[in-house]
Amino acid sequence: MLLLLLSACRVELGPPDVARISARPTVWVYTAIYQDQVDQFAAAIAKDLPDVEVQWFQGGSEKIAQRWEAEHSAGASPACVVATSDPSWYVDLARRGLLRAYVSPRALELPRAWVTPWYAPHRIDLMVLGAPKDGEAPTRFTDLADPRWRGTFSSGDPFSSGTAFTTVSAWDQLHGEPFLESLDANGWVMAGGNSAVLGRIESREKPVGVVLLNNLLTKPDSTRIIYPEDGAIPIPGPLAIPTDCREVDAAERVVDWLMGETAQALVVKNGMHSPFPGAPAPAGTLPLDQIVLAPLPETFMTDTATRAPDLRTRLSALQR
Repeated sequence: MLLLLLSACRVELGPPDVARISARPTVWVYTAIYQDQVDQFAAAIAKDLPDVEVQWFQGGSEKIAQRWEAEHSAGASPACVVATSDPSWYVDLARRGLLRAYVSPRALELPRAWVTPWYAPHRIDLMVLGAPKDGEAPTRFTDLADPRWRGTFSSGDPFSSGTAFTTVSAWDQLHGEPFLESLDANGWVMAGGNSAVLGRIESREKPVGVVLLNNLLTKPDSTRIIYPEDGAIPIPGPLAIPTDCREVDAAERVVDWLMGETAQALVVKNGMHSPFPGAPAPAGTLPLDQIVLAPLPETFMTDTATRAPDLRTRLSALQR
């Protein structure tokens, strides 16, 4: 009987946690960068962090926020890193205690206004005006309220695009609700993402577009960049680790990698500005310090988060 009992026992030699330690941790990254860009980041991080299994979910910033919120409400989201384009969502998450405090060491090189204990940007998008290569076009965002440009312009949908929502929030805070109403009265079309806006410019369906700079950089032969005289709108793309994350150490390594030289070179290669001072500008554009930026207040992101529900309600009324 004793021999039978011993033969039924499982005897392990060595540390009991070897199997767990040797398994690669999985880090899900929820990101709003385009899929072709995701593919480049995925290939590069697989080489640099071979002991971490990095999975990517790509979508519009607002769609990602909705997905994450639903997953969190259901128990927990698998996302260990969120890298979208709606900074106000990060403000809201931090206020609710849903982000882990982590600042990548390299983030200390960034302007202090862009760094918090919970998130810091790994890229900067710029919202500008775009138009076909020929013909006249507005030179300021505020020109879009001029009857001269009635029915000629479009933007992304602020209910699905984080950069579009941040842009509209900037207009609302700089110029007030009457400006948004005047845009609506002037035929403002809010639809799709930045790629859709670019398509409408190229087809001349809506030849003037409120669109991201990096989208325009992909079409230098058919479109032109108009840096608005009243200021391009800078939109930081933050990185954060939600409290739902179960692979915190690995997530921190992924954040550090996204802040590092390899990832920053990919940011610039794909037409986005690196947030680091002195970083080269994307081909075909200027360094950040040579572009006129909108005079947003220091409290812009926190104000955007506070005012977001009211702004969405007003935008819904305009779209009807």
